[in-house]
Amino acid sequence: MKKLFLFALLSIFLSCAKKNNVIRPVRKDITQAVYASGKIYPVNDYKIYAKLPGYIQTIHVKIGDVVKIGQPLITIRSEVSDKNVAMAKNQYELAEKNAAENSSVINALKQDVKSAKTKYELDSINYDRYKNLSKEDATSQLQLDQSKAQFEISKQNFLKSYNNLITTNDRLKTELENARLQLESQNSNRSEYIIASAVGGKVYDIVPKEGELVNNMLMLMEVGDENKFQVELSIDETDVSFIRQNQDIVYTIDAYKNRVFNGKVVELYPRINQLNKTSKVIAGIELDKSVSVFSGMSVEANIIFSKKNNALVIPREFLFENNKIIRKIENDTLGIQKGVEDLEFVEILGKVNEETEIVKP
Repeated sequence: MKKLFLFALLSIFLSCAKKNNVIRPVRKDITQAVYASGKIYPVNDYKIYAKLPGYIQTIHVKIGDVVKIGQPLITIRSEVSDKNVAMAKNQYELAEKNAAENSSVINALKQDVKSAKTKYELDSINYDRYKNLSKEDATSQLQLDQSKAQFEISKQNFLKSYNNLITTNDRLKTELENARLQLESQNSNRSEYIIASAVGGKVYDIVPKEGELVNNMLMLMEVGDENKFQVELSIDETDVSFIRQNQDIVYTIDAYKNRVFNGKVVELYPRINQLNKTSKVIAGIELDKSVSVFSGMSVEANIIFSKKNNALVIPREFLFENNKIIRKIENDTLGIQKGVEDLEFVEILGKVNEETEIVKP
């Protein structure tokens, strides 16, 4: 009896195995999709970096806070910046003092001009007097020449001192303007240490703590839309030709394994990352209030690029050499034309029908 039972089980097993090696094409709906993986991020995801190095003086918000555009987020303190502002202020005040109308520098130059002018006027009168005396032969030619030479020297000294006054005055005004611009620049640099939000939304992450040293390579904070999310997907370069805007997407989220989410392709980046040979796709995702979303959640996606209802299909394992099948009754190899295919099934176009028996190679 025991032997008979074992023989019956073996017969059933061999029958099933034989049956599974021969199939007939069936009609079913088939969907063709591209697989992708990625992360969920808030819309307008904004990662904040320090423009200049310094120490975190004050963090004005907490993780989870909702902020407005222009709201201060972090204040950074820099001793270098404070000293630069102080030096620029000192230089501006000195330049302002020197460029004033009654500054000691300007007054000294005005006095030089006044003295040179007085000397020039006296020598001019003296030269005129000697010219008149020379006409009456009341002086020598030597004395006339000496008075003329003195007059020319005094004239040149007066013009030189006057031009020096004008030039110095212009230079001091230029130095004042440069000092003013430098002070504004340093004050502007200091304002870069007060980082305000460029977008309105929710604070998703704060990296440093107060007192820590930061630089422009360290992300300080992440801010994004409070309720709207999108997905950043990586598409293998061999599949990018299938991707178009508005294609439907089916997602699974690691944190919600038993649920399926829908979305659409929003944007395909026309560039291949040379490190991992992928292109970036931005996609929308439909989420309801029952889903708690964390920025950076992992997702898997199938981007649907082709659908066909009532297609004649066979399992993929019944194909060999990519496009050939073995017919049982004819006992031959037949090349076929493939249509839509997914991970399990392949559509067969022509040459076979639902009565054709196909042997697994």
